[in-house]
Amino acid sequence: MLWQKWRTLVDDIGIMDAVQQLALEAWLDSSNEGLLVAGETGTILLVNPRVRQLLQLSAIPKSIEQLLQQTRITSPELRAILTASEPPNHKKWGTLRIQQHPARWISWEQMPLMQDGKLSGTVTVFREAVGQEGQVELAKQSFLSMISHDLRTPLSTILGFGELLYHNRQTLSDDEQKEFLGHIIKNANDLSRYTQIALDIMFLEADLQSFEMEPVYLDRFVKHWLSDALHRFPAQRLEYLNGSADDPMTRISSAALHKILTILTEFALAESPPDDVIKIKLSYDDKNAHIVFTHAAPGLSQADVAVLFQIMQPRDLSETGRPQLHRMQMYVASLLAERQQGSLTLRGQDDFLYEVDLSLPLAPPEG
Repeated sequence: MLWQKWRTLVDDIGIMDAVQQLALEAWLDSSNEGLLVAGETGTILLVNPRVRQLLQLSAIPKSIEQLLQQTRITSPELRAILTASEPPNHKKWGTLRIQQHPARWISWEQMPLMQDGKLSGTVTVFREAVGQEGQVELAKQSFLSMISHDLRTPLSTILGFGELLYHNRQTLSDDEQKEFLGHIIKNANDLSRYTQIALDIMFLEADLQSFEMEPVYLDRFVKHWLSDALHRFPAQRLEYLNGSADDPMTRISSAALHKILTILTEFALAESPPDDVIKIKLSYDDKNAHIVFTHAAPGLSQADVAVLFQIMQPRDLSETGRPQLHRMQMYVASLLAERQQGSLTLRGQDDFLYEVDLSLPLAPPEG
């Protein structure tokens, strides 16, 4: 039945011949990619078996709303993907977290479906994130090997320039001393960040972290965090907006939330052009509050998006295979969010504009 609906749709658009249709029919049943085709009114025209597996659907939904009802617990972020306030007129992509034990990540792409030059629906493709099955230990080994190398590199630079400065301090000019000190400070900062990331990951991976959960009013918290952050980050590049007149409350560790916001800011500043503004918006729905960072990221590819919240893909340790520090920290932010019963997801589109969404469960006001 679903295939007949899809064939009718394809015939109407007139983009495939009979051979292509047969090839597509075989792919739909056996593909490792999930395909979801929806009409403009929210009617589901096609959902192949792989979608049911990836999204853990108990039955074949007939509408987007039925699908969202089935996934409201395991994938609450799916609503924002499939029910955008404005119909998509270009390709979008991002990540989706399946909330189970352990949590799984899938990547998605969404494209507009055009008929006679007008939007008639959307096609969304879901894929298992690369390297999730049977790769965790290998990924950790790759990460630890890289960290052990990268901890030695700045340390050697610090010792080298420190010894040169100490033994030649009488003959070095002021400019030369400043240059040596600059190398020492830069590498000390790199060493500190690598060490902190390694400690964070090992601590959180071991699941030994205990958080002091407390009620937090998010608008007040973000404003207070921002007032401190402006001493560290360029104030002209950060813009905050509370999208509601209310101040939603959650129960969370203040220290964990502070660290997550700092990591997301560092990521946005590093990925976006130097003069671009980073927009931070607070909003909420019936169950969750959302702190969304919106910014351009021209150097972030779809392949990067698919593995951004993973510790590290098994890879060689060449310079080209090494993740950047601000991207490695996103794994820490993701773990911290999960420990707070929240999640981090990322959405992108053709003009390299990205949204990093920190979703946190709402808590009823005290008293």
